[in-house]
Amino acid sequence: MTKIISALKDKIPKIYFLFLYVAGLLLIMSLPYVFKIKNASLFSVSALFIYVAVVELLFRVSFRIIFKKPYSYIPKLPFDKMYIEPHPYLPYVYKQNFLSQKSMPSRYPLHQEKGYSFSALRSNNRRHINGPGGDRDIIMPKPEGLIRINCLGASTTGNYICYNGKDYSYPMELEKILKQAFPDVKIEVNNCGVGGYTSAEILIKFLLDTIDTKPDIVVIYHAYNDLGSSLTSCYQSDYSHAKKNLGEVYHLYRLAAKIPEIRLASYNFLMNYCLFSQNIRFSLLETTSRGKIELENDFQGLSTYGRNIEHIINVCKVNKIQVILSTFSEHLYLLVQNDERCLKYHEGVDLENNVMRNLAVKHNLPLVDNAHLVPKEDKYFVDTVHFTPEGMHLIAENISHPIIEYIKTYAECRSC
Repeated sequence: MTKIISALKDKIPKIYFLFLYVAGLLLIMSLPYVFKIKNASLFSVSALFIYVAVVELLFRVSFRIIFKKPYSYIPKLPFDKMYIEPHPYLPYVYKQNFLSQKSMPSRYPLHQEKGYSFSALRSNNRRHINGPGGDRDIIMPKPEGLIRINCLGASTTGNYICYNGKDYSYPMELEKILKQAFPDVKIEVNNCGVGGYTSAEILIKFLLDTIDTKPDIVVIYHAYNDLGSSLTSCYQSDYSHAKKNLGEVYHLYRLAAKIPEIRLASYNFLMNYCLFSQNIRFSLLETTSRGKIELENDFQGLSTYGRNIEHIINVCKVNKIQVILSTFSEHLYLLVQNDERCLKYHEGVDLENNVMRNLAVKHNLPLVDNAHLVPKEDKYFVDTVHFTPEGMHLIAENISHPIIEYIKTYAECRSC
């Protein structure tokens, strides 16, 4: 959906579409009075209906021609149902113990025929979507004898996908694998991923919150999201040139929620892309970003990305937390193999993966090379970076290997 929005902005600038829509309405409403037509009110109402119908038809046809698919209607989300809120030290966080969203079909480009969907999930006490139902709390203090594994990352970690009434995430798959391997050991795998986070937000959330849960193992699967900041001009190593707080625009969501919802694709587009979004799920990254991504720029933020990950590693070392690193798996499926943006980001992910490999060598840490271990096949992906249930199971299986070795050593030490 983000790629569609970006492309649509290039083809139909916001102000142009908004001007045409409003100007057309004003023209239609004024015609009977300009030409002094009898029954002006009836004529205006009839003309208005015809105008809206024509605009709707033209919009739907144009969208299908441009994007080879019908326009996907964005449902209005009441302001009091928004599941994300501003935070003083992070761009945004999930609300605590709050219903994340309504159940809805996924809009991923691959496997649309399978009917993947997003379930209505509730966040937990640490503002994450974790475990079955999303609301499994991370108990504090940590129960004695429990091996706690926290998975850090962005949407590729945090994502849940529902298929045939069953929810999947890679941390849940990882927990199943580990419990099957060690049925007599208390094991907990927590999903600490938040969609849209860069390494900066992951670092801050870890230092201010996640580390307090006393994990034994931290898994870091992250790349991609830092590339936008890396390619934005006027680069700053704290990402202040490319990121802003949700609090700066939070009031606009409240205002947008007061605008009536009309089941017309053209009107829905006008509200969500030309004015201000009525559903934060489809606009969060845009509204918390600043500056413009320039694909011709060099990747300026690779050292920052490495620095942020290394800070997490160093803090974990001091606190005797085992860190497991993973490279990032990406798939340029057929329809995007010649897309300029996708190719640029693919190049950036390769560079970030090299940073992760170097950190593993420097700190003598286990590295799961998912960039090579996950085949570049459609069956594992729903887009370039997010996974199908098969893909989630595969990366969980790959990540499980060094964890299994750790737990074996842990069990041997306890028996000594």
